[in-house]
Amino acid sequence: MTPVMIKIIAGFISTIGFAILFRLKPTHWILAGIDGLLACICYVVLLDVFDDAFLPNLLAAFVGALGAEFFARIAKAPTTVFLLPGIIAFVPGGSLYYSMSNLLNSNYIEAGHYLLLTAEVAIAIGGGIIAASILRIIIFKVVDAIIGKFKRKKN
Repeated sequence: MTPVMIKIIAGFISTIGFAILFRLKPTHWILAGIDGLLACICYVVLLDVFDDAFLPNLLAAFVGALGAEFFARIAKAPTTVFLLPGIIAFVPGGSLYYSMSNLLNSNYIEAGHYLLLTAEVAIAIGGGIIAASILRIIIFKVVDAIIGKFKRKKN
């Protein structure tokens, strides 16, 4: 099994683990896992294409947030039910740990490097979530406008 496949499978399993940890209903576990799987596939593929951490995290968070919106509609549940487990695997805990460790060891240059990386990934994740939410709002406004026109024409 290739390392890429292991990362993708780990993304699926870890998302289900976080779904259990966040006490999601067992009926939501698989949908949350699929959401995390899609985001993880996006992340792993884009990580090979781009040299930095920003764009892979931004687009993976975007895919995860869109998946959360979609699965929330299917399961008739709040979006955050699927968003949190699907996105939490991208939270930069390692780089935050290394920035604090280097800060405590008075290695300020390394601490600054890891702190900037942590901020970059956090901003990318937040941007992806916000972009997906804005896209959802736009789509629903357009759909509501189209449905409203058809209702007016029938009357």
